[in-house]
Amino acid sequence: MIAAAGDIACDPDDADFNGGLGVAGHCHMKATAALVQGIRPKTVLELGDAQYNSGSSSDFLASYDKSWGVLKTLTRPVVGNHEYGTSGAAGYFGYFKTAATGGSSCLSNCPGYYSFNLGSWHIVAINTECTRINNGVGCAVGSPQEKWLKADLAQYPTKCTLVFGHRPRWSSNSFASSDIAPLVNAMVAAGVDLYLAGHSHSYERFAPMSASGAASSTGMTEIVVGTGGSFYSGFGTTAANSVVRKSNIFGVLKTTLRPTSYTWSFVPDSSTPFSDSGSRNCN
Repeated sequence: MIAAAGDIACDPDDADFNGGLGVAGHCHMKATAALVQGIRPKTVLELGDAQYNSGSSSDFLASYDKSWGVLKTLTRPVVGNHEYGTSGAAGYFGYFKTAATGGSSCLSNCPGYYSFNLGSWHIVAINTECTRINNGVGCAVGSPQEKWLKADLAQYPTKCTLVFGHRPRWSSNSFASSDIAPLVNAMVAAGVDLYLAGHSHSYERFAPMSASGAASSTGMTEIVVGTGGSFYSGFGTTAANSVVRKSNIFGVLKTTLRPTSYTWSFVPDSSTPFSDSGSRNCN
């Protein structure tokens, strides 16, 4: 069992920080941390923008560490755009250290992508801040990350596979990222089952899709879980194959990884009730 969410901890200087307790609709990072503790997961996937507004070391210690910090030993993170508000995302890499690098001792300007196995599943963390790595082409065809991703996925052709990153490929608002299309192409070609992302401060689940965004029974499912506690964002035009959407909520995604399938269930903050659950076989 794993738990996942992104867009989590408010800036301690935020007017709604309220000593870390937040207010209605804002700064619910302690509440969502408690939800994860209740789930008792094997691993926590942090989906980027862990700490607002610039991901500085001092803010991590004053806000994230006093909420989701209780989950730190279980957490596998990915870097978000706000973490790069500190040069080289040094606050993020310095806080999570080897958990954010796949074991490297790098503390600033790190690649930020890595992989690991969890039970019978292969799990891959990608860096969706494409302009911040490899001289601004960090997700392009032929980039070090794209080459690494293809090679990494090729090592586990028979495993169920989950990839997580900060930016979604598809979203029913302006948060969708076309920059990560080459990475998504590699993921779909390798039969990746599930992609989890944040960035959009809402919940959205898509039907399985091909890399071009067409419905496909053997495609990849994307779930956006930017509901970790910071604040809300809404929707615009509904994207193709968007099955479930909910704005103005906080909560986390609980996912059980089975040998040949997975189940998911959204676990809401009590102040924003909502449910979405289901199951799917691996490709």
